[in-house]
Amino acid sequence: MEIIFMFIAAFIVFLLAIIAISRSAISRVKEPAKQTEERINQLEQRVKELEAKK
Repeated sequence: MEIIFMFIAAFIVFLLAIIAISRSAISRVKEPAKQTEERINQLEQRVKELEAKK
């Protein structure tokens, strides 16, 4: 009986680890995209400012 509980607990810990790893991988993929988008917006604003000066 105790062995069954240990296997169940190990399975739950394994599932939590899989969820944590997938969340961290997803956030690592999304974060650079956000930074790139912000940088593009900044560069677009800078181009508009430079075009307005001409």
